[in-house]
Amino acid sequence: MNIITKTDIELTPSLASYLEKKFSQLDKFVAAVAKMNPSELKIEIKRTTKHHRKGDVYHVVAAFRTAKVSLRADAEADDVLAAIDAAKDTLRKEIENYKEYEDEKSK
Repeated sequence: MNIITKTDIELTPSLASYLEKKFSQLDKFVAAVAKMNPSELKIEIKRTTKHHRKGDVYHVVAAFRTAKVSLRADAEADDVLAAIDAAKDTLRKEIENYKEYEDEKSK
């Protein structure tokens, strides 16, 4: 799975490592959906506002795409790591739901 990251905050080595670690956990789910099609995961991290530091500040969008399917997860949190975790969990659920749908459809 090819991971592409776009961000308007500083992508430190520790944040990049955290992203890689969290989203690489989806590989086992992605393998079942991609089925020999090239897959791509685009992760976008941005601040929702630049003038204050309280409230839901970080917005993470994770979009998984193959030739046949496109799935997306959005998350907002006041901590970038919490937003990344929430987006990963939502995307995992989306992938599982799609896999279940395909399994039911093939019966």
